[in-house]
Amino acid sequence: MPNAMTTGGGVVLTTLLGSSMFGPTPPMPMSDEPLRIDDALLSMWVSEDITTNSDEPLDGECTFFNFSRAYASSYCDPFSISRMQTSTIRVAADRALRCAAKHDVECVLSAEVGFAVPAAFVADHGSESGMTVVVAPRVIATASSEADQVVEEYVRVSPPGGVFESHTVLFNNTLTAEYMTANKRVETRTFVGPGAFCVQLLRAAFTRECWEQLDRV
Repeated sequence: MPNAMTTGGGVVLTTLLGSSMFGPTPPMPMSDEPLRIDDALLSMWVSEDITTNSDEPLDGECTFFNFSRAYASSYCDPFSISRMQTSTIRVAADRALRCAAKHDVECVLSAEVGFAVPAAFVADHGSESGMTVVVAPRVIATASSEADQVVEEYVRVSPPGGVFESHTVLFNNTLTAEYMTANKRVETRTFVGPGAFCVQLLRAAFTRECWEQLDRV
């Protein structure tokens, strides 16, 4: 029988019984041709226009990852990320919060809200912003300590309303990553459960070339 259902990554994540060894970025059944999302660092949203002033994203503004193509971006280099303004990150985080509320998910990927830098936004109901911002996460370990046993779970992933577009992948339920925060500080944190799943989904959603540029720092 399945474990408890959780939400994340702009998709529904259902953990299933079973385990197997795999790397921090699971294989995905995607096209060899990536989807470029770097026409702008942050795309324009009509709902943010002063004349529209919509509290809720308009249809088509939250564009959820559907596994057909990986994201490619020219903002995958440390120099571009270091020059990014915190105000841009705050706008992206606000979009993620609005998309999460509209579609009842607890994790949103940057490309899903028109933000070209690889980042995950994880629901954090105890924080003032309501979201933990995880920019360009570099995986350090898949357990919180060397003594911990890494547990891998089959996770069924499907876009909101896309039950027939689901895929089953393997995720580690614990993961330690170094990443940049919304205030552009570098932090290291161990994520467990939905947070760990979200970071791994982000790593899978962007091209391997993107992470090769970021991980070599």
